[in-house]
Amino acid sequence: MEVQGTLQDRPKVEDESAATIGADHSPSDPWRAFLDPTDSTAYLGGWLAIAGGRIATAQAGVLFLRGDAGRLGVAALWKVTEADTESYLTVAEALLRKPEPLVQRGKQGTLLGYPIDSGGAVQGVLVLSLKKQPGGRAMRALMRELHWSCGWIEARLMQGQAALGRKQASSAHLLTSLLAACDAHERFDGAALALVNAIPDLTGFDIAAVGMVRRGRVRLEALSRVAAFGKKTERVAAYETAMDEALAQGDTVAWPARPDGRQMIDAAHRSLAQALGAGALLSTPLLVRGKPEGVLLLERGRSGEEAVELAPDTLDELRLVAATLAPLLKAKHDERRLLSGRLRDLSGRGLSAVFGRRPAITLGVAALALALILPFFLPAELRVRADATVEGAEQQVAVAPVDGFLAEAPVRAGQEVRVGDVLARLDSSDLELEAAAATARIGTARQTLRDALANGDRAAAAVANADLAEAQASAELTAARLARLTVTAPIDGLVVSGDLSQRLGAPIGRGETLFEVAQQDGWRLRIDISEYDLGLVRPGQVGRAVLAGLPDAPVPFEVRTIAAVSDPGEGENRFRVEAGVTDPPSGLRPGLQGVAKIEAGRTSLAWAWLRGSIVRAQLLLWRWVP
Repeated sequence: MEVQGTLQDRPKVEDESAATIGADHSPSDPWRAFLDPTDSTAYLGGWLAIAGGRIATAQAGVLFLRGDAGRLGVAALWKVTEADTESYLTVAEALLRKPEPLVQRGKQGTLLGYPIDSGGAVQGVLVLSLKKQPGGRAMRALMRELHWSCGWIEARLMQGQAALGRKQASSAHLLTSLLAACDAHERFDGAALALVNAIPDLTGFDIAAVGMVRRGRVRLEALSRVAAFGKKTERVAAYETAMDEALAQGDTVAWPARPDGRQMIDAAHRSLAQALGAGALLSTPLLVRGKPEGVLLLERGRSGEEAVELAPDTLDELRLVAATLAPLLKAKHDERRLLSGRLRDLSGRGLSAVFGRRPAITLGVAALALALILPFFLPAELRVRADATVEGAEQQVAVAPVDGFLAEAPVRAGQEVRVGDVLARLDSSDLELEAAAATARIGTARQTLRDALANGDRAAAAVANADLAEAQASAELTAARLARLTVTAPIDGLVVSGDLSQRLGAPIGRGETLFEVAQQDGWRLRIDISEYDLGLVRPGQVGRAVLAGLPDAPVPFEVRTIAAVSDPGEGENRFRVEAGVTDPPSGLRPGLQGVAKIEAGRTSLAWAWLRGSIVRAQLLLWRWVP
């Protein structure tokens, strides 16, 4: 036995005004189908067979009824197949345009159309195929017979409309009751609990649960007949997982199957049903302006081993309930928040008591006026902001003494060195060859000089002596260059720039900066001041700098000198200011960058905020005013 589960625990009522397709032959027992029908199709088929059989000249017939779209559809057939109903449909459509009995002659006989009126509109048409066209008296008798026969159909249609009205009234009563239960409590917790407790009493379901979306996940807020529950229990997690499943798909999820046959992912619902021993589960999102704000879940228990089947109209009723309750639940859920809910409500009541019925406008105007006036009276420290870079108090560079190729570079930036430590060494192969060549020339020149002296040739001796001097000078120059191939640290300190480990074997030019070494016993800041702020900076001023590498340790400094030349940067001229660090924090290293603020005296808060913009506006005005 199957049990129908609906939101309203009542038998399903069919709308008889909807057109249904009948069978292509009359029932074998028309009276049984008419008096004890299994469905609307059997009833209409039995009625048509009885009505057609009471007319002696009738040989076939088709009953048309209006469907949901207002178009005619075949509701029942008698001694005719649906494939042969085209001529019958033509007569029926003609009656819709002019609702009067119509007799039409054709090749296959005479067709008689009779309109079926209900509520002042044609709801159906009966078309009979007659063996011959009846005369005047026979026609009047035929019309009386059809009038009485069609009264059954009109009564059936009225019953369907009455059933539809009762169904709508019952749905309205359900919605009104649920809204009243939900709105009876001012706070969300009480409203949600009242709602889930009212649903089992008003519907055929046993348990109801409401969850609301928080941070993209559904959190169980209320469970019927349970005043409080643990938020971290496995049962609660199973409810929330099933609700998340419905939320992710954006549509109603039913277990074991949706009445409309649509396939949905229901793994979480299946697990929850097994854990609860439920016979049916339904979850639908609570949508507010198309955005999901929560999920309503309904459960119906299993009665023994009997299967629970959901009625076809259950989904429509559940969607209607969800659409009606969602805005109210969202409003109450938002009011539960501290800042945007309860605190706002209490503040609004207090402001209304002080400023009247529209406190927001009055308070807003007063707050705006106060915000505009107060900065002109509040004192503040005027600070000049600029980019700053840490440097050593004494900093020297190590350059390449000669042209050559890099042979080794054992030191890189970040290492501490002492005076004389090897920073880099150039390749000596070429210079050693030059030294050997110079030595060979010296030997040749000496031999030539001895030969000239032995022969007494004074001129040759003078030339040989000059060649010897030139060879000796070349050898001394090559020896000096060989002695300078090693680059050493000029001072004790920290290598702040230079990493030649990736340039081994590469050519090095004479005078090229290889390393920068800074002493660690003193620090200075290089501050780049905008030309718009240069007039506020003077030697002796103090300030603090916050570095990106040491954000928790501000660096105090004192301005020492201001450069007389500017460097362009960030779209404006900037002057370099040197400042000495008065109390260096631990961990200070050359190259650290940050923001420095130089104290330039006291002024109003408004002038401290707007001074830069006012100066630029004055310059722009001076540029454009004639």
